[in-house]
Amino acid sequence: MKKFLLVFLPVLALSACSAERISHFPSYKLTVPQGNEVDEQALSRLSTGMTRAQVQMLLGTPLLQDPFHQNRWDYPYAVSRNGIVQERSTVSLYFDGDILQRVERSGGNNE
Repeated sequence: MKKFLLVFLPVLALSACSAERISHFPSYKLTVPQGNEVDEQALSRLSTGMTRAQVQMLLGTPLLQDPFHQNRWDYPYAVSRNGIVQERSTVSLYFDGDILQRVERSGGNNE
């Protein structure tokens, strides 16, 4: 009977804890960055008229090169903590042939 109580009581106590309640307990939660983090200084040096090779030297290889939109490079970036996305941003570059035509930015804040 004592063995049964030793097993049953902790199981009963833990069943009252939901995943949401457990996440409030202080513990180390890993911050997970994913994608290409584009440096603000590198973005400020980016200008229209640059070639693809110059852009790649400045920002690195893009994470996404869509085969259906070969004139667009995307640099998505996300930071999550405890499975929840804290920050999300995307830098999209549009080319005409080999020449950079425009740069679009989205995100960069908590979403």
